[in-house]
Amino acid sequence: MNSKTNIQKQFYKIYKGLISISEFEEWLYRAQDIEIVYGEDFYFDLLDLDYRKKHIKNDLDRLLEPKIPFDEFEQKKIIALLENIIYEKEDIVENLEQLYDDYCSGYSFLRYLGLSYITGIDGIPKLKHEGEWDENEFKSKREILSNVKSKIIKEAVRLLHFFQNGLIQIVEENEYRDYRKEEEKIELTRIEKMFNE
Repeated sequence: MNSKTNIQKQFYKIYKGLISISEFEEWLYRAQDIEIVYGEDFYFDLLDLDYRKKHIKNDLDRLLEPKIPFDEFEQKKIIALLENIIYEKEDIVENLEQLYDDYCSGYSFLRYLGLSYITGIDGIPKLKHEGEWDENEFKSKREILSNVKSKIIKEAVRLLHFFQNGLIQIVEENEYRDYRKEEEKIELTRIEKMFNE
């Protein structure tokens, strides 16, 4: 990954709230490539911000937003979440929570996965909280996943196929192009059937 891509990735992370303001500020002082890639004025604008200010995120977002290739990063993120579900790489509850947020932000093709999360999976404890629960209660609550996991994986596979074939393409933050045939958009037209299959 080249320097510009690494910089844009950090911009994307802070914009999306994936890292803290303090983590971003710490990185900023080590990342001298910003000045080379985006120029001295932009770099000094970043350095001049008061990172202790209450509403720093708003100021930072305004500066960074024009520099972030949302289409590329958003598409990679969604594909990674779908692959995590398919290959059971990470906690399915956390992946579905993120996909639910993305669905609510405008990616309507995620409807089935988003609604699956909010209609019961959101109450299931995440793996990272296992130590905070009684062992039997944790296992009992997580058992609910076994009843729905195959449907969720099937939908993740279906959506990943559309991405891989260029039929769904993220074009901007929370905006996408959908080149699928109408009958392939079953999550928009036949959601009840998907839940009842």
